[in-house]
Amino acid sequence: MSGVFVDSSLFLKILEGDVKAKETFLSLYRTEKLYRNAIVYSEVIYVWIKLVTGKRSFELKKIPDTVKETCSEIGNIRAFLDLAQSLPLSAEIENLAEEIMQKYGLLPNDALIAATCKHYGVRKIATFDEDFKRVDFLEVVEV
Repeated sequence: MSGVFVDSSLFLKILEGDVKAKETFLSLYRTEKLYRNAIVYSEVIYVWIKLVTGKRSFELKKIPDTVKETCSEIGNIRAFLDLAQSLPLSAEIENLAEEIMQKYGLLPNDALIAATCKHYGVRKIATFDEDFKRVDFLEVVEV
């Protein structure tokens, strides 16, 4: 499968107003098929909620009404994320992620992202995360 997996770090840089990240994303969007998975969705929404509310993780757990209030705006973030096709996770990908953690020393979320790429044959990843450079089956797209 050709195309580029878009890591949460690129989405988040764009949401933070990084012009170069936005230009890179738009260029990729025009020339490549873009992919993500549920891990990227979770990471982006989670960080976005913290940014919008100004609260830390442990604080948000104690104020569910604040989290509920942000849900009205999640649709816009979801529409942005949906510019990249969501690739489903599976037990097979979870198993592959464990192997990737052992071989490359990635943490679980990054290992699930790399495993998703490997499972679906996506060889390129657009990310600001240097850890993916250790993964020999992925080509990190400069952003």
